[in-house]
Amino acid sequence: MNKWLRLLVVIGITVFLTANIVLIGRENSKVSRVNHITDWSLIRKTDIVHSMPVDGVITEAERHYVMADKDETIKEFYVNEGDSVEAGTPLFAYQGEKIDNLAAQLNAEIESLHSKKNSIQILINNLKSMPPPVSSRPTYTDSYYNIDSDTDYNDPQPLPETYQDFNQAEWQQTIDKEIGEKTLEMEKIEADIKKLEKQRDTFLIDKEKLSITSPIAGIIKEINPDSNKIMTIASNETVLKGELNEEQLGKVNEGMKVKVLSHLFEGRLTGEISQIVKLPSDNPDHKNKSLYPFMVTFEKENKDVHIGYHVTADIILEEANNVPAIFGKSVRDEDEKSYIWILNEKGLTEEREIATGLNVGNLYSITKGAQEGELYVTDQRDAVKQAPFITPLDVYQLNRTALKDITRKQVIKYILMGILQH
Repeated sequence: MNKWLRLLVVIGITVFLTANIVLIGRENSKVSRVNHITDWSLIRKTDIVHSMPVDGVITEAERHYVMADKDETIKEFYVNEGDSVEAGTPLFAYQGEKIDNLAAQLNAEIESLHSKKNSIQILINNLKSMPPPVSSRPTYTDSYYNIDSDTDYNDPQPLPETYQDFNQAEWQQTIDKEIGEKTLEMEKIEADIKKLEKQRDTFLIDKEKLSITSPIAGIIKEINPDSNKIMTIASNETVLKGELNEEQLGKVNEGMKVKVLSHLFEGRLTGEISQIVKLPSDNPDHKNKSLYPFMVTFEKENKDVHIGYHVTADIILEEANNVPAIFGKSVRDEDEKSYIWILNEKGLTEEREIATGLNVGNLYSITKGAQEGELYVTDQRDAVKQAPFITPLDVYQLNRTALKDITRKQVIKYILMGILQH
């Protein structure tokens, strides 16, 4: 029995191997057309960024110099080096002795004119209230009024003419004429007062300017009373300044986004390149490469970022946001076209022509041919032709619920396909 049993086993193995060889060798064999896929991925949307790292330093956005008036003497400083100031904060004041003297002279002249104006007003009031002469034939030999700078307008004077016959109409005409003349004189004095008051107010405004205020918010960096630049103010706003080499200059343009990450502070700074100086920072030298200054302004200030920090920034040369993306080793290029293998719902590896956009490193964006949520072969070398596929058994995903969803016929089919494929 043992002899016959061993013979049957040998015959069975021989038949099994022969059948496998025949099945695999047949031209239309289903076994030979099965793709054994070991690695696959899901097409997901992501951000693809092509950036270039550059070194830079955090510095003040603006440095303002307060200039001193050489004709004035500084009376007092209101701030010290290192003090923080806001726009409009008083910095220092000039003495302004000349302006004080001129303003005092103008005030004296204005006061004198007001006194003359009041005297003329009293005279006009007296003329308006003066009754006509009682005598029908008044005889006056002196002038009615003789007004000069020493006249007391409160003391009435004789009428200016000698009347042989009293005429009330002529008397009233004389009074009206005198009132008109004095009114014109008072209006001239009022005009002179306004003119002098305007001059005085101008001097007072100039005196207010003697107290110099800060034009910007920042920090008093330096005070130098002996220099024409008497004070230096560094603005609170920070920027990134650095230099581009000759190769980098051709890739970077103003307006490009910049991101800064550093262990020196929490969070991330974002901004854009606001200035590129197209002239080298130093005189061109045939021995050394030229460097070109650039500046980055930030969208939002970070209180933890201080002037003087040295950081590395990423200049965003190109980016594609929220686009379907795949790994580069899944792409097969042929005749200026690109292809990937899609694992479709029918259980087949489907060769799909695609169009790619921005690629950075091993990540490609898809602009046409495939979409988010589809499965694709991560390494295009795993797929030989458009055919059914099998994948390795993932024991970690086996559970009773998953096994219940598979029929006995499917189990036998998949086991045989696995054995024959190997």
